[in-house]
Amino acid sequence: MKILVIQGHPDAESFTRANALNYLQHAKDLGYDTELVDLSQNEFNPILRYGYRQHMSDERFPQHAQQLIQDADHIAFFFPIWWSSEPAILKGFIDRVLTPHFAYTYNPNGKNQKLLTNKTASIFTTSHGPAFFYKMWGNTLFRWKYLVLGFCGIKTTACFDLGNMEAKVDTLKRRQAYMQKCANSLK
Repeated sequence: MKILVIQGHPDAESFTRANALNYLQHAKDLGYDTELVDLSQNEFNPILRYGYRQHMSDERFPQHAQQLIQDADHIAFFFPIWWSSEPAILKGFIDRVLTPHFAYTYNPNGKNQKLLTNKTASIFTTSHGPAFFYKMWGNTLFRWKYLVLGFCGIKTTACFDLGNMEAKVDTLKRRQAYMQKCANSLK
């Protein structure tokens, strides 16, 4: 199985990135074929300046990411939840990479075609709010599972959030346990 890890925190020193790299190493240790897209390390313009009306002047990074997604069997997304959403760089990645005719075809009459079927995904997030909030009322995980990945045909198999980041309950032991939980989601 080919696993693609997409690390969506813009800070290379973040816990989210450490978690993504731990997951990646665990996948390698289990013998999986792995690739990494690390948005804290890649410089690309995340702004979809013209919508889908015309291409941006440099499409090399989005095309490379599309090839990695096409080749992957499973995609693991790592990102923090800020203002009930993903960081802007990850939103721009989705805008520039999960494009029409690659991820889906849109039909105004409602018969859309999902082009990334037979792929699975895991979503691993962190948040300052309590995790239950994002599972019960927060729209981020629902939106990702059904309206982003599901719209393209990707089935979400795991969805974990470590809430209360930087609160009194947030300890090194707790963070390490979360990292282990994420890594253990690999079969």
